[in-house]
This record gives sequence, C-alpha cells and structure tokens, in this order.
Amino acid sequence: MVEIQCPHCIESIELDDGVFGLFECPYCEKEFEWNPEEDASDDDLFNTKDFLIGLCGPAIPSAIGIFYSFVFAEGWDSLIVFALSMLIWPVIAIVFLIFGFIAGRRFMVFGTSLSFVLILISFFVLPIFH
Repeated sequence: MVEIQCPHCIESIELDDGVFGLFECPYCEKEFEWNPEEDASDDDLFNTKDFLIGLCGPAIPSAIGIFYSFVFAEGWDSLIVFALSMLIWPVIAIVFLIFGFIAGRRFMVFGTSLSFVLILISFFVLPIFH
C-alpha cells in the first residue's frame, strides 16, 4: 500500500502498490490521476500559487488598513489604524507559516518566510538609513 494526498482536498488516500491511472477521492469525490513512475512535473518543482499566497497573503490586510488610515481616518484614529495595520502583518505571517508547515505546503512557507523577512527589514533596517 502507498499513501498519497488527494490533490484537491489534501486528504490521505491509500492505494495498492503498482496501480496507476484515474481515481476518485473517497472524501471530495473528485477525480485525480496517479502515476508513481512519472517524472516530477513543473508544479512539483515550483508551485507559484502557494508562493504568491504566502508572499502576498499577510500583506493584503495590512495594505487595506494602511490605505484606510490615509484616506478615511482622521486625527489619532489614523495613527492607531496605521499602527495596527503594520502590527497585524507579522501575526498573519506566523499563522500562514504554521498552516504551511502543518499542510506540507513548502512553497507557501517559503513565500511567507520571504514576506516575514521583508516586513522585518522594513521595520528594523530601513529606519537606520532614514
């Protein structure tokens, strides 16, 4: 028996050794192809979707908050919204890192790590040159 993950729902499925072809996932009922003899596909080499989710996912809520603080908020509210928007980025990045490790999505972990490094650089390195 070999244990694989469904490419649609990421559930573990057991298949007999030496079998290949089209299979239906017992969990999500979607079809997937399994051929253990195939070479690695481009998706296995670099998963762009997971990388971009990890890179941009933590930044989007912060960007929305920063935009809101400049356009709609006034006075001290603007400063508070800006500060909270900047502080939420590392928190969301840590959540994405934990999810990526648990789900085994290494390119999401790589993208999130890069996002985390970029925010740390913007917090600690860029102010030195100001």
